[in-house]
Amino acid sequence: MAGHDPGRRGSGRSGDPEDGGGRLVSAAGLLEPLEQQAALFAAAPNRFSLMKAARGAPAGERTLQVLRNHAFEGAASVLPAFLGFAGAPMRVEIGDYDDSLNLPEEAGDARLVWLDYARYGRLDDEALVAWIVGRLDALRAAAAGPLIVSNAPDAGDRYAALNGALAAWAERTPAAAVLRLDEIARRLGERTFDEARAQATGTRLGEAAILESARALAFEILAGFFTLPVKALAVDLDNTIYEGVLGEDGTSGVRLTADHAALQAAIVRWAERGVLVAVVSRNEAEDVAELFRARADFPLKAEHVSAWQVSWGAKSDAVRAAAKAFNIGPDAVLMIDDNLGELVEAGARVPGLRLLHAGPTAADAARALDLYPGLPRGKATFAGRAADIAANAEREALARELDEEEYLRALQAELVLSLDPAEDRERLAEISRKTNQFNLALARLDETAVDEYLGRDDRLVAHVRLSDRLADSGSVAALFARRDGDTLVVDELCISCRALGRRLEDVMVAEALRRGVEALGARRAAFAWRRGPRNDPALEWAARFTGRPLEGEEGLVEAPGSALEGPSGAPVTVKWTN
Repeated sequence: MAGHDPGRRGSGRSGDPEDGGGRLVSAAGLLEPLEQQAALFAAAPNRFSLMKAARGAPAGERTLQVLRNHAFEGAASVLPAFLGFAGAPMRVEIGDYDDSLNLPEEAGDARLVWLDYARYGRLDDEALVAWIVGRLDALRAAAAGPLIVSNAPDAGDRYAALNGALAAWAERTPAAAVLRLDEIARRLGERTFDEARAQATGTRLGEAAILESARALAFEILAGFFTLPVKALAVDLDNTIYEGVLGEDGTSGVRLTADHAALQAAIVRWAERGVLVAVVSRNEAEDVAELFRARADFPLKAEHVSAWQVSWGAKSDAVRAAAKAFNIGPDAVLMIDDNLGELVEAGARVPGLRLLHAGPTAADAARALDLYPGLPRGKATFAGRAADIAANAEREALARELDEEEYLRALQAELVLSLDPAEDRERLAEISRKTNQFNLALARLDETAVDEYLGRDDRLVAHVRLSDRLADSGSVAALFARRDGDTLVVDELCISCRALGRRLEDVMVAEALRRGVEALGARRAAFAWRRGPRNDPALEWAARFTGRPLEGEEGLVEAPGSALEGPSGAPVTVKWTN
């Protein structure tokens, strides 16, 4: 994704460390977003500090279109700081005040409906809900892209009912989200509103609510639509998740303060939502193993950790090794460390690595980790990911010892496919948007685009789930296709990193192609492909599967006829749910 991403900026100036690919990365470019974290993740955001951070933020190519009936300018002025840090820079276009929510002539890449519902006093409770939801449905029908609506921060039954209706609308509507001003109001209490200044500012919201709204919009919502996901945490130990140095203070001497316990608890919460955890520490491996055995008071347990990179080598090497163990790119990893020097070293040598300074206090780090953009905030997470990763070692051992047929037979893999599963819309969009290594066309479909494939007679989606005798990998692949003449054109083929390395790509794709050709009445199949910075595994697979080289930057490559003729004969159980 173009634009700024924490740990990614570089100037190429002489004397800067190399990034491992021959390019130079500026240490100053890495330090700047690290230094901004105090302002961006502050318990009480400060406008002056945020405006300072916003001045250097890129404008971006995307547009956020704001439809409103009260002032948004206060939030818009600080929004670039948050969006720039999140790697999702956007221009903000604010419309005129409009209680009627007329449809704009041109659509932006995303839309925010920013309303003060107190202005609709002439409507009774039911009429208010019906009218607002009706206008939102009209907006959704008029344009694709994320559609976000702020809910009501006001107390009372009228607004509770409205907020419930908005939540239900977002649940059933593709690419929709609610900006939870009610949650912000619960935290801020009486600071939510500043009625005395409303005439001057154009909004009843107080300064604290405005700044918190901008942060939530950027970090919790827009980042989810437009930034690469954080799939793993690379966590330091000494003076990061406890106070003290293990090698000096010993197992019982390092101190678990309340703030450090809060940081560990935040790490555990993300682990329970499917984010992988690696310990990356300069210590003796035996000492670390004993630490986690002995310290029953630690919220972070050994079972929460999926990779142990404990050595005296460079942190950059350790992060790369963890990413390789997880079968993900390093740009899907967030490194948490109290040492700025270690963060800069790793960020300079591992392009795209996200960086989080565990300071000035552990409480600051815990709050920042809760808010960090790119971490999974939707319901579509896979809590069994750590167990699946743990099973990879045994899978790799089997692969070394057995030939392909024996390996698949020993693995006892089962593929469960579904055709056009409307109930999986959110997960299908997530696979398209967030898969990087095996993403053949990089179409990055959102939920509105996925709906087109689910609902049209000339299109289809195949959704694949995978399990084997070692673990359940869950939802791992999606194929989006349409009929063009007598050809089934695969517009998007994505396979999660969790499914790679098991020699199952050919089986799942061929099975989906055969069903797709039959369902749409096609005679042949072809894959759309596009070359990107990280999807070499997909391109290499396509060239091997089709027997044709992929030349240039993008194109269409025909699938071999043999892939459509019948079951592969591989010792894999294949089931269709419909």
